[in-house]
Amino acid sequence: MAILYQLVLRNLRRYLRDKAAVFFSFLSVIIILALYILFLGKMQSDSLASEMPDVEGLDWLVSSWIMAGILMVSTVTVPLGAIGNLIDDRADGLLNDFYTSPISRNTLALSYLISAWVIGFIMVFVNLVVGQIYVISQGGELFSLMQTLKMLGLIMFSIMTFSSFFFYVSIFMKTRNAYGTLSTLVGTFIGFLGGIYIPIGVLGTNVQAFMNALPTAHAVSIFRRVYMEGAIDFVFANAPEGLYESYADMFGLNVNVGSFSFESWHMLLSMAVFMLVFYGLSVLKLSKSKL
Repeated sequence: MAILYQLVLRNLRRYLRDKAAVFFSFLSVIIILALYILFLGKMQSDSLASEMPDVEGLDWLVSSWIMAGILMVSTVTVPLGAIGNLIDDRADGLLNDFYTSPISRNTLALSYLISAWVIGFIMVFVNLVVGQIYVISQGGELFSLMQTLKMLGLIMFSIMTFSSFFFYVSIFMKTRNAYGTLSTLVGTFIGFLGGIYIPIGVLGTNVQAFMNALPTAHAVSIFRRVYMEGAIDFVFANAPEGLYESYADMFGLNVNVGSFSFESWHMLLSMAVFMLVFYGLSVLKLSKSKL
């Protein structure tokens, strides 16, 4: 246990020392936030105002929607950057030094995973705090204690889910360039896959079905359902029947594939299966080869 602790601490220090890695972990978040502050947020607010004139709290609703999406994006991109420690150690030849030491391969692999979880949670928690400040500036309210606890649990669960996939992928990647290309692709497409740049409801039926089958859609939907509780209750309190369902379908709070509508527990289960599958594949791969 002491060896594992020291390895995790070493990985944390190495990641945080690399200011570029930290910055690029948040690059997608910065781009999304800039787009919404500059024009996308106003476009969404104006669109909702045309459908719900004289309704208060629309800025709170829109800011909560985007901050929930940004949180989900962070649970993908930050672990991706943190697991890059494994690629750096392989490229620098440090893994060979570890192999000749008495450290077991399982302990070494677990140290990279745990450090990704810790880094991810710390960084995304900072996002959560900043997001709450932004929401308040838009006329919103702070989370209740229960909302806070739910969000912290979802953040950790989402980090573990997506880090399982990236850890498995990292086992096959040998160079920084290859992993850098993966990071660039993920950073580019995560906003689309999470239905953040373009509301999923405006896309074609087949595209919606494909995106809604992905764990990113499930994660962002659950984040929004919890993050937006207060704003939804306030804005739709006296709305006509069916207006909320229409909004939820358009902006990704509801997840439907064909005639099947996902409940929150369905989405949590699908994420858990996704996580366990890739952790299982990682264990199987590691049992047959080196990191």
